[in-house]
Amino acid sequence: MRRFLKIQAPALLFRAVVVLIYAFMFLPIAIVVLVSLNAEPYLTLPPESFSLRWYRQVFTPTWLPPLRYSLVIAAAAALGSGLLGGLGAFAIARYKFPGRAALQAFLMSPLSIPSIVTGVAILQFATMVNLQGMLGTPALIVGHIVVTLPFTVRMIGISLFNFDRSVEQAAANLGARPGQVLWHVTLPLMKPGIFAGMTFAFIVSFNNVPVSLFLVRPGATTLPIEILNFLQYRLDPTLAAVNMVSLVIVLALVAIAERAGGFTKFVYGRS
Repeated sequence: MRRFLKIQAPALLFRAVVVLIYAFMFLPIAIVVLVSLNAEPYLTLPPESFSLRWYRQVFTPTWLPPLRYSLVIAAAAALGSGLLGGLGAFAIARYKFPGRAALQAFLMSPLSIPSIVTGVAILQFATMVNLQGMLGTPALIVGHIVVTLPFTVRMIGISLFNFDRSVEQAAANLGARPGQVLWHVTLPLMKPGIFAGMTFAFIVSFNNVPVSLFLVRPGATTLPIEILNFLQYRLDPTLAAVNMVSLVIVLALVAIAERAGGFTKFVYGRS
């Protein structure tokens, strides 16, 4: 019996740790779901009664414009980050040139710089060079591309380093021109990495606070900033409903992107 327990103890401990980690991840979401279904205008747990009244509040002029604006900014940032990150990753993976390591470090540098510094820097730069008209949507997109660029560079770079280049050589030997090889062979093989990087970029941009805090303008506010403004004056189940709706929308978009790009095969190495 002691020997059996000695053998099983590490496995049981590992399972317990895994359960605790998953509980730490998902219990807060379960609490938010319960709070969003509370019929009372105050936070209680467990709810005394259930209602969908707070979800109706999400689809009002208070919350819909910030939600749409966040989705637009996140989509633009993901596309811009995917394009620039793809070009940078392709140059780093395929060519040897002076400053190659410096370029890679430069593209990855936003990970080592606090996002709040990026927001302040863009704000001060636009003010110093009299580009106040840039503040708002253009500055937000630029700022979000900066903070999401390392994710696309890393994901696309991994896809470029990992696939077999003999496939490209075979296509070239069969008469395909360089442009045809790129379009019909290289890009399809890069697709999982591209979609993985752009998905990470979208999520990071959609939830970004530090950069958006300095660059939003009245009448064009992202959802996280609107939530912070709301918390200054009141706290009710509306916030829980807003967060649940935004979570469902983001998860649906991620599922669509995964369906189109199959990036889970790339991330988890499934064939």
